[in-house]
Amino acid sequence: MMDSQPSLPSSSSSPPSPPPSSPPRGRGGGEGGGGKRGAAASSPPINFLGRHRMAAAISQLHHQIDVIKEELEQLETLGESSIACRELFSSVESIPDPLLPTTQGPVDMSWERWFRGAHESKSHKRWI
Repeated sequence: MMDSQPSLPSSSSSPPSPPPSSPPRGRGGGEGGGGKRGAAASSPPINFLGRHRMAAAISQLHHQIDVIKEELEQLETLGESSIACRELFSSVESIPDPLLPTTQGPVDMSWERWFRGAHESKSHKRWI
């Protein structure tokens, strides 16, 4: 039977070598992993792992940009937030805080000693 694929001229039994301008492939940079680089010693091998990481980082940034654009579009459809903020501020401002005293000054002078600094003494410091 004849193959339907065209036959290639066979000038030698070894596979064709890459053109001299292309850098060596793989992580080792040399043939056989023996550590000899020959002509490739002057130029470092291409770091495909670094390229993959850069491409992944760029795609992640593009994804984040798309998410932010979607959020901005959603914010444009919402009403003004300043009206809601004014209403919240006025309601919070009108209700007195139960933890703060309503009187001016200390209610009990014995409590005030904890918040005063010590007079005429450098070794005594404030408790709080």
